[in-house]
Amino acid sequence: MNEFNPKERTLARENILKILYQHDLNEYSFSAIKNDFIEKRQYDKDYFDNLIELYESNSNKIDTLIEKNSDIILQSLSPIDRSILRLAICELVFRKDVPKNVIINESINIAKKYSSKDAYKFINTMLDKLITKL
Repeated sequence: MNEFNPKERTLARENILKILYQHDLNEYSFSAIKNDFIEKRQYDKDYFDNLIELYESNSNKIDTLIEKNSDIILQSLSPIDRSILRLAICELVFRKDVPKNVIINESINIAKKYSSKDAYKFINTMLDKLITKL
């Protein structure tokens, strides 16, 4: 069993975000996107594969959970913010081994890195609301 490495887990999340974003924009299959995906840095491949699989199997449920438990319509969000929320909810619902505060902090940091200037505030607010309702 591999030793847990937080930096590799963070990079796995960033890579998952890239896959979800590409899938959202062009609707290619996850397997096709993953086959073309290249990351030279070391990341947690098991976590990456597991979350992609969990999301692919539960994408409709994840979207429904977000929309029914918030006042947002996913299609009104930017593709990157939509992908960040989807990833966070996938982890919150299907990866009980990861602390909620870690998922929120990682999502905020990813939003700061990949989205618009104040998107992290929106992501934080939405995840707080969703966690209390889930």
